[in-house]
Amino acid sequence: MTWLFVDMSTAEPGLVEIPQLLHEFRQQLFRTQLPDTHPASFAATTAPLITRVDQASLDASAQAAFLAAYNTLNSQGWLGPFVAIHADMSHRMHHSMGFVGAQRFLPWHRVYLHVLEQHLQSLNPAVSIPYWDWSTVHAIPSWLQGPEGMPTVTNVNGNNITVVRSPDDPNQLPSPEDVQNILGDPDFTTFENDLETAHDGVHAWVGGIMAIIPTAPADPLFWMHHANVDRIWTSWQRNNPGENPSLNPPDDTLDPWTDTELKTRQVSNYGYQYDALP
Repeated sequence: MTWLFVDMSTAEPGLVEIPQLLHEFRQQLFRTQLPDTHPASFAATTAPLITRVDQASLDASAQAAFLAAYNTLNSQGWLGPFVAIHADMSHRMHHSMGFVGAQRFLPWHRVYLHVLEQHLQSLNPAVSIPYWDWSTVHAIPSWLQGPEGMPTVTNVNGNNITVVRSPDDPNQLPSPEDVQNILGDPDFTTFENDLETAHDGVHAWVGGIMAIIPTAPADPLFWMHHANVDRIWTSWQRNNPGENPSLNPPDDTLDPWTDTELKTRQVSNYGYQYDALP
């Protein structure tokens, strides 16, 4: 199986329309009011950090709280635009899109998760995005396999995306040893390539809508998968200070937001931490 990238020039009409339809949503949804990108604005805040935890540690109440917030965003019509932003290939946020896409992959998705997390917390401040550690849990979490964990999302073009999955052989998911090998990479470009390649394999392993870029974020598992990718990057950043994406203006601005890559070098700039790092 492969992680499918849709060529927008040949995609079905509904997908081609997505970039145009997104325009009206951007000011309202995607350009969040975060501090500017001057380093002085990144000073640590006295507010407590949000802690993203392993989904396997959530009790039934916490699982229900996350799904309730996620499905409320969906029922209120917010989730469709979140999904659609990932379908807009002009944002260049994957390594199939060349050197710049590879360099933007990790910082771009860090902001993407943060914006969704802010919206979830506007509904329930106790909710954060849990991570799915696929190197130790070689299965789709059981609490995501019911109707609440497999919603139908209406995209900005009015089409429905129903979450379906077709997981492959559990032995094909990365192992803890694979993660440690990635963490041993000495420079950002090598690390990013190895981590994004592992990430691609997990998308393909899940199958269904997760294996297709324009639809993957409809699945709540997408956000947990990317939280784990972000967690691995956080660990690597701590052990490799000074090793950062190589991006120059304007490529360092992580559109459709105004954040630059510089801000993403510390997760504390986004007000969160992880309960444990690999």
